[in-house]
Amino acid sequence: MVETLAQLKTGDQAKLLDFTKNPSLHFKLLSLGVLPGDLIKVLSCAPFGGPIVVKHGERTTFAIRKAEAKDVSIELQTPEAR
Repeated sequence: MVETLAQLKTGDQAKLLDFTKNPSLHFKLLSLGVLPGDLIKVLSCAPFGGPIVVKHGERTTFAIRKAEAKDVSIELQTPEAR
């Protein structure tokens, strides 16, 4: 079962549940306008533990380190739930 952003694959969509474990990351995501409950889509995952590129909304795209992505709890969105 997928529980963190770090476990997602390219093309997966998820609802962000919690990212308060890491205060620095929490404030970084809030400054980008990312809130718990928002939907995101993984655009790409770099090999060998590199960053994950995420799309949030229509215009916001950002990269997050794999180590930080492990602190982001998510709920995987199935095609029926989208």
